[in-house]
Amino acid sequence: MPKIAILPDLLINKIAAGEIIERPASVVRELIDNSIDAGAKKIIVEALHGGKKLIKVSDDGAGMSREDALLCLERHATSKIKSDDDLFNISTLGFRGEALPSIASVSKLTLITSAVNSGAGTKIEISGGKEKNITEAPPFAGTSVEVRDIFYNVPARRKFLKTIPTELSHIIDTVLQKAFPCFKTAFTLKHNNSDIINVHAVKSLKERFIQLYGEELSGEFIKVKKDAGHMKLYGFLFEVKKDAGHMKLYGFLSSLDFTRAGKSYQYIFVNRRAVKNPTVNHAAYAAYSGLIPKDRHPAFFLFLDIDPQKVDVNVHPAKREVRFETPEEIHRLVESAVYDALRGGAVSGAQDKGVSNASVPGFTYLRPSGSGFYNPFVVQEQRAEDFQPGFFAEGDFARHRYLHIGECFIAAISGNGFTVIDQHAAHERVLYEKYLKKTAIETENLFLPVRVELPPREFNIIMNHKSLLNDFGLVVEEFGGHDVIIKTIPRELGKADLKGLLLDIASGIIEEEGTGVKGAPQQDRLAHGIAARLACHKSVRGSEPLNEMELSKLLSDLDKTESPDKCPHGRPTRIFFTLDELRKMFKRK
Repeated sequence: MPKIAILPDLLINKIAAGEIIERPASVVRELIDNSIDAGAKKIIVEALHGGKKLIKVSDDGAGMSREDALLCLERHATSKIKSDDDLFNISTLGFRGEALPSIASVSKLTLITSAVNSGAGTKIEISGGKEKNITEAPPFAGTSVEVRDIFYNVPARRKFLKTIPTELSHIIDTVLQKAFPCFKTAFTLKHNNSDIINVHAVKSLKERFIQLYGEELSGEFIKVKKDAGHMKLYGFLFEVKKDAGHMKLYGFLSSLDFTRAGKSYQYIFVNRRAVKNPTVNHAAYAAYSGLIPKDRHPAFFLFLDIDPQKVDVNVHPAKREVRFETPEEIHRLVESAVYDALRGGAVSGAQDKGVSNASVPGFTYLRPSGSGFYNPFVVQEQRAEDFQPGFFAEGDFARHRYLHIGECFIAAISGNGFTVIDQHAAHERVLYEKYLKKTAIETENLFLPVRVELPPREFNIIMNHKSLLNDFGLVVEEFGGHDVIIKTIPRELGKADLKGLLLDIASGIIEEEGTGVKGAPQQDRLAHGIAARLACHKSVRGSEPLNEMELSKLLSDLDKTESPDKCPHGRPTRIFFTLDELRKMFKRK
């Protein structure tokens, strides 16, 4: 008797479901793809309990006849490709014919559909991939697919689902990724009968950006546009147009002042499909290289419209990755387009803000106001009068215990050498440990609460963790829509960027919950992450000179911390140079 056996169809479908359907958001992704491919102008997504109990996607697309409705639940049944050649010329979001039978094999599925001008619709009920119940339904325009109790018959998969807020967060992100490029289609997402996303059809990508992320956030992005024949990249504020003959590229890029602690707000769309692609990602980072701090990340939404024959979308089970025919060409296009857009944005921003002089006793330097980070696109001339040789004369040097070196560093002189301190990193360490202790946090009730508009996913995250934020002295309440009001803040935050702080905190929570660790260890890491972000947003910047009294207090507080030599991110806070080391450097020993 042979050891190798052909598997039954039901088991094959469950295996396929394991590759395609990872969580409720995967179901949402596949069903929305079908709706878009059907030409829907309105798509409604409904979910209960993070999609674990129910996912329902309804559309007003083309719909299906009775015969097509029965066939669509069979494996590898599709209307989107017919031959080998079609597989390398895919212009639709779906094409394999695996999604619906895979979903049906691990859930209780109800499909209701009606073809245009049909006298009757079709209703199909199927549980666990078997026991089909087929009845007639009233005619209507479009298709509705209802998926209940996902993985009910695969308990080993169901137990790996995350908490309801985490699964909902993934669903929100999926709907955002689908709604963004399809701006001519209206999208609604409801969770437990409450609206999370509700956007009508618009005429431009810019309008859809504002609908999904708000006007405040959209104002942080630069427009880039480049045309190379079979590809595109677009956005708004500053516009760049170039023609390379055979490619087009368009997208939104964060300004140099709007950087993130994590890699949130980094999306790549290829022919309207959200994907991960190292070539495009590397090119974007290469353009930002040297313009933002190494520990910060840019935000970007890059849209690539390319000839379907020049990209392979059939390289990942969930279609999250693509392979380009000429990746080097893609890299050059993206890097040059992003670089040109940043150059236009940086120069314009600098001209608007102007260049200001900042001084500390005995030493003068030039710096652009704003980010406090070196901008190579702004030409700064050094003149003879900018240097002050008198600083080293007649004992003036000796009167200062601390020396300001550039914008970031302080040198503290002692009897056996000197210490170079990164004042931002040092202040981060002090605040970080203060926030972790919590009992030492002094709060301030805001006379006028601050209203902050958040994107849907971040709003959901912040609301689900507001009690944790309250422990850190940050009191946040819902204010309608996706707006929140901040009533109380830690006193040290002062005039910090509160919206940027909430976005960074939400990003950190999303990353932490994605690790799959639950219970006390996760709560501890969440607390450490929030403390680090609070500390980073209010610690003194290199462009904020401190007087000698303030520096003495900072260094005294630093010495009292548990880990005074490292900031919360692992960077050095101070480096000590002994006299012996100096003698060696100058070849005197």
